[in-house]
Amino acid sequence: MHEGIPMTGTPRLRFITSTLSFRLFLVLSISILLLFSVYVAVCRRFQSSTLEQQITLEAYRSSDFLVQSLTASMLRDDRRHTYELMRLIGAEPGVEGVRIYNKQGTIRFSNDAAEIGTTVNLQAEACYGCHGAAEPLAAVPTSERSRIYRNAEGDRVLGMINAIRNEESCWTAQCHAHSADLSILGVLDVQMSMAGLDATVARSRTQALLVAVAIVILSMAIVAVIVFRAVHVPAARLRRGTDRLSGGDLDVVIDMQRSDELGHLAQSFNRMARSLKEADAELRSWSQTLEDRVRQKTVELEQMSQQMIQVERTASLGRMAATVAHELNNPLSGILTYSKLIAKRVGRTVPDGPERAQILENLDLIRSESQRCGSIVRDLLTYARGRSAELAPAHLHPIVEQALKLVAHHIELQEIGTEVRLELSDDAIVCDREQLVQALIALLINAVEAMPDGGTLSVHTAAENGDAVLLRVSDTGIGIPEEAQEHIFDPFYSTKNEAKGVGLGLAVVYGIVQRHEGDIRVDSRPGQGARFTIRLPRDPADAARARSHHHREQGLDE
Repeated sequence: MHEGIPMTGTPRLRFITSTLSFRLFLVLSISILLLFSVYVAVCRRFQSSTLEQQITLEAYRSSDFLVQSLTASMLRDDRRHTYELMRLIGAEPGVEGVRIYNKQGTIRFSNDAAEIGTTVNLQAEACYGCHGAAEPLAAVPTSERSRIYRNAEGDRVLGMINAIRNEESCWTAQCHAHSADLSILGVLDVQMSMAGLDATVARSRTQALLVAVAIVILSMAIVAVIVFRAVHVPAARLRRGTDRLSGGDLDVVIDMQRSDELGHLAQSFNRMARSLKEADAELRSWSQTLEDRVRQKTVELEQMSQQMIQVERTASLGRMAATVAHELNNPLSGILTYSKLIAKRVGRTVPDGPERAQILENLDLIRSESQRCGSIVRDLLTYARGRSAELAPAHLHPIVEQALKLVAHHIELQEIGTEVRLELSDDAIVCDREQLVQALIALLINAVEAMPDGGTLSVHTAAENGDAVLLRVSDTGIGIPEEAQEHIFDPFYSTKNEAKGVGLGLAVVYGIVQRHEGDIRVDSRPGQGARFTIRLPRDPADAARARSHHHREQGLDE
């Protein structure tokens, strides 16, 4: 039954009759049946012919014996012995009659007394062989002495005629007056019933037919077993294998240890299944590779899109920042200068007292706020300039040490401990030293401000694959919320309060790192501090050429 397709009734029968094994069994069975039918028919005909020849031969011998016996009796002129002999022979089972008639057809002697003196029909079936011609035959061939015909009851009868010749002993005997030119004295006609033979042949035919049917059934059973084992079973295995393969099971293997065509077919099927499995695996690999490439390209496009957005935003904000800084710089400088002058004049003219202290405090607030605005203006100018990096050979460790010295007073005021690990055996790089110091100072100050209650500031350098260096700045401060980490390098985005900045420090750092063909990332959890990792190529020009070459190769591959 076809796997997965239950069949009942007519569909099942239709499926069985359409199988190769059933058709082969049917063809072989019909062939065996036809061959045995021909064989039985030939055997029956041969058996009948053999038996007829045998009984004809026996009848011929009996007729010759009877002719010789009658000749001897007739030479002795012993008619009683002749009649007795004919009655004895006629009484034998299977003998229809024994008679002697002359050339004119008059019956001279017969075991049936009623026939004596009657005349036979010379044109009847029994006599036509000799008298059918214009002149009666003088001698009948031995093969034509017998004839088979049917009597009035419809039974077959074998008639054997034997001529009683006029031999010299007959026409020279004293008891006869036959002339020497008479060749035939009469004809001995022996008629034997073939009913017994026909019954024996019928029984033999029935037995032969039963044996043939048994042999045919046995042969068909043997053929069925052979076809089932040699054709149906392997064909079913092949069918199940192809069904599983068409269903997507590429691990299917047809186990058929045969050296014939079906075995070769099974081996070819297994090779095909293996090839399909390898092709499927290759296609899946290519598909996975393509998906990975698509994801990679999507990420790159998103990054490029973000970079373009940030570049556009930076450019527009840079132009605005330059305008604002230019417009605010002079008024702020005047406010700061006049606040200092007024403070000196108040100090000289206003007597000591609460009013003087209040005025000086207000003037000091004006001065500090003006300085803060000045710092904001300087950051705006720095961000707005966005000048390209002036690259030159340098050493990273002295740059780190210089940045730490410049922010040392901030670190001391916040009572923050430092942990510096400069582990580069070769710290030579190509960079813009001033910009790199500026970026590192911004990261250090950002880390210090993240630890208002003190903590540990860590600076660590390390090598990466020989072509780049890593610079890590870590703190144990308040950390950065996860939702803010993707925006901290955006300009004017800040997690601090307004009194501590406007969010330009990390944007400046990001721009400096980008101009050095590097990248920066942040790892942080709220309450567990933050770690900024800067990756800088040892030579930004080589990194730019490698990136451009990689992009060209990616474009060719696509």
